[in-house]
Amino acid sequence: MANYTNSSNVTDPLQTAPSLRPAFQPDDWNRSFTMFVVIAEIIIAVVSLVSNFLVVYAFVAYKKLRTSVTNYFVISLAVSDILTSGLVTTFTADISMNPRWTHGLFMCNLYTTMFLLALPSSVINLCAVTVDRYLVLRMPLRYTSLMPPRRAVFIICCLWIYAITWSCLPVLGWHAPTPGGSVIYNGHCYHTSTSLYNNLVNIINFLLPMVFMAIFWVFIYSIVHKHRKRVLKIERSLSLNTNESSNSSNNMNGEVHPMTQLTARNEKTEKKRLQRNVRGSRFIGFIVILFYFCWLPYVSLSFIANICRPCQAHIPYFLYEAFLALGFLNSALNPFLYPFHDKHFKAAFRDMWKKLRSKAFVRLFPSQGKGVVFI
Repeated sequence: MANYTNSSNVTDPLQTAPSLRPAFQPDDWNRSFTMFVVIAEIIIAVVSLVSNFLVVYAFVAYKKLRTSVTNYFVISLAVSDILTSGLVTTFTADISMNPRWTHGLFMCNLYTTMFLLALPSSVINLCAVTVDRYLVLRMPLRYTSLMPPRRAVFIICCLWIYAITWSCLPVLGWHAPTPGGSVIYNGHCYHTSTSLYNNLVNIINFLLPMVFMAIFWVFIYSIVHKHRKRVLKIERSLSLNTNESSNSSNNMNGEVHPMTQLTARNEKTEKKRLQRNVRGSRFIGFIVILFYFCWLPYVSLSFIANICRPCQAHIPYFLYEAFLALGFLNSALNPFLYPFHDKHFKAAFRDMWKKLRSKAFVRLFPSQGKGVVFI
């Protein structure tokens, strides 16, 4: 993920380090627009933290949710959203209100590192979810043995190591020279990543995964189309079996042949499985599309700013603010696309709500709380 500032306002000591840019330096900002963005980012952070924490808590507290391997990747994405909202969105809003950094050197390094972690961690988790969806649809009978929970956890750990390594490279030494050797200069917290690093991140951790996922989703769409045709075929078969069993029962004094019952039961089970996989794939597809809708404007603007230095001075600062806020919005919307639509997650949320209401009632009315059942 690239970073930015208005290059025409860089002070003399920074002229020797053209790749060094303040995290935020809103010299030409519109105060009212900035305050609107700040309020939006605060709301986004609160909604994202609450909703994603609910998703993670439900996954940890309810064993049934841990039987689905797809949920492991969804939870990994939720953790990424929590880190982005808690350590990036909040500090970004704070800096927009007061550009001078007041949180110390460690927090500056943490903020800039987490800023660089937000994009790769989300992208690789989406890639993992995409491949998982493909395997579920392509190899439904082998999927359970091919992707047990332990293997999914191992894959997730490897993906996080990869993302964290990328985000830590500037702190570990791959950075532009800094005045005084510090990332804090003249009261500003600086992103010290070089243009080469930023461009590689945009290409390797955004554009290439986008192509990768697009190819896989073409395959997934093809399989989903076949599954839908299979569902229609099963529905016609069930309708035909129903008519045949009705005629057969009339001829056999109301008795239905066991093989007819077994066939109908198997076809109904197959139909439910296919419909469940298609529905789950559709929601995962929405998550991928939403991610690129939210982040593509900011990454495109950052990419242009990195490959065309003179262009930086002509890009309005409010575009950076607006596009970055749009990227942060993705973290708040993800839980509403899959977990809040999954029947097992919804059952867990309903159970959590009942327990919360029950505890609140008992605290308010301790003498009447015993024996009360909430539905």
